[in-house]
Formats: sequence, structure tokens, C-alpha cells
Amino acid sequence: MNEIKLTLRENEVTALFQLIDVAVKSQGLQISEVATFLFNKLQVQAKEQWSEAEEEETEEEETE
Repeated sequence: MNEIKLTLRENEVTALFQLIDVAVKSQGLQISEVATFLFNKLQVQAKEQWSEAEEEETEEEETE
């Protein structure tokens, strides 16, 4: 399977979450499984990367 790497800003991720939410509300159970899968995958990656960025910022502040 081919893999696509994508870089999004925090506000773009939030907008994508909102789009997934609207799609589920519009289509209901028909797309809920795939929407949940994508939402969870994005959320895990976002949390990991945002926490890494926060740790780097803290380390930089401590060295100053």
C-alpha cells in the first residue's frame, strides 16, 4: 500500500475534524466507521507531534 505524508497546521487539523463531524452528522451510520478511523488516526498523530513540539519549546526555554 502506498503511503502519503501530509503536513497540516493546527487550525487545518481542527478544520478537518469539523468536516468529519459534519459528514457524520449528514450521512450518519453509513460513514461513521471510516470517519471514526480517520479521526482517531489524525488525533493520535496530532497529539504525539504537538506534545513533541511542546517538549522542544520547554527544552529551548530551559537552555536560555
